[in-house]
Amino acid sequence: MGAAVKKKVQRRFKIRGYNLNVDALEEVLSFLSHFEDAEDEALDLLLDEIKKESLKSILDKDSVHRVVSLLLEADAAVEVNPSTSNRSALRIIDAFVIPKFCYDPIKKIFYEYVGKLPIHGDASAKAALYRNRYQLLLQRISRHQHFSKPAFDIEMMESGGCEISPVQSLIGRMGRKWIMGVISQLEDGHFYLEDLTASVEVNLSNAISL
Repeated sequence: MGAAVKKKVQRRFKIRGYNLNVDALEEVLSFLSHFEDAEDEALDLLLDEIKKESLKSILDKDSVHRVVSLLLEADAAVEVNPSTSNRSALRIIDAFVIPKFCYDPIKKIFYEYVGKLPIHGDASAKAALYRNRYQLLLQRISRHQHFSKPAFDIEMMESGGCEISPVQSLIGRMGRKWIMGVISQLEDGHFYLEDLTASVEVNLSNAISL
């Protein structure tokens, strides 16, 4: 498989908190070669099964091979007797059993929330909802090749990269920057662009609705 697939695999494993050595990476790529039409789904399934095994953060070939073998055996069994898969086509899952994952912007990884999930949220639940949603969107956009920060500034100049800057960086500075934020009306007749760092007033008088 190409270099792009290798980078994607390493990035997806790193998001889950795992690092692959060279042999383990080849084992994963070999597994994905069986599912070229559903590569992303196969990768997610592999990561879920690895998490169930409670393996170490640094994965070697043997640990990955053990999980891969189980998945390939299960896939082969379904192909031999496809009627068995029809019985599990519909599953009902308790909403309070599904694990909740949160994003840590400092470590840049997802972690499982282990606290108790109440039926009714408290006063801070609404603010936390929009904060978590913003962090999820920001980390997803920041991983895109056009918005990720390259190792050297010259690479950004050559590729035309657009690194996302916080709103706070706009205060007292001139020049062009790429911002991701929310437009809100904090005062009557005044609109602001804000993120988790700051808010600045924006003039929307010449804005065009598409």
